[in-house]
Amino acid sequence: MRRWIFLIALLPNCTGCLYYAYPTLVHTPEVTVPNRDGSVHAFRVDVDRTDRPPERPVTRYSLARIPVNERGVIPSQVELAHATGLYKPLAENDNVRNEHSHFTILVRLYRPGSRTMTVRAWDRARDLQWDPAPDLIAQEKAIDDLLGVPAIGDEATPGAWWEVKDAKLPERSEFNVLTHTMTATITSALGLQSGQESTAQRQALLFAASEYDRLASSKRASFTGMEAVRERLQQKAIWLRRHAEQTER
Repeated sequence: MRRWIFLIALLPNCTGCLYYAYPTLVHTPEVTVPNRDGSVHAFRVDVDRTDRPPERPVTRYSLARIPVNERGVIPSQVELAHATGLYKPLAENDNVRNEHSHFTILVRLYRPGSRTMTVRAWDRARDLQWDPAPDLIAQEKAIDDLLGVPAIGDEATPGAWWEVKDAKLPERSEFNVLTHTMTATITSALGLQSGQESTAQRQALLFAASEYDRLASSKRASFTGMEAVRERLQQKAIWLRRHAEQTER
């Protein structure tokens, strides 16, 4: 995701609106996980979020693989980013009076057969231990969690990516900093970016698709009564590959 660093600014625009921007520092700590068999996969998740109360937040996010050494050390991540906002005290016909956008980082840790773990910005450095994902459904959820919509702060998890991938958000206004104009757009409720975002994002999507395929081809998925689960795993893999290549769905 592209980010720019701004000095604090208050810019009059859009008839009574004030735009502001300032730099922020985001940091995730170094953590360590067991990695004796070299099966650990770590991904940095870059998250851009816009809050426009009372509307639901809009979140865009992408993943990039982080190298993990044989000792299971995941290095800290640091980013100097920006926060921006739009304040509309005189917008009498607009229910949204305040808009704030900011950037943060998560680190997600995935290992086949275990539950996915998340390290948040400003967590403390520590050693982590894996919790087993004992059955096929739990292992499917571990992949879901790798790609899941990031929760910010203490809020509840927004929901599985698969459940919101086809939903659309209501029309919303976007402020263009360069032209000081507002435009209306309708966006996808799924903030998981396509493979066009970056090579790293494309590779992350294809990795997750391969993990869904691996589960769909497993012995457990061939058991009687698991037909619906196998079909769902296959459909998730197909959708992610198309999303990675940004083809029609």
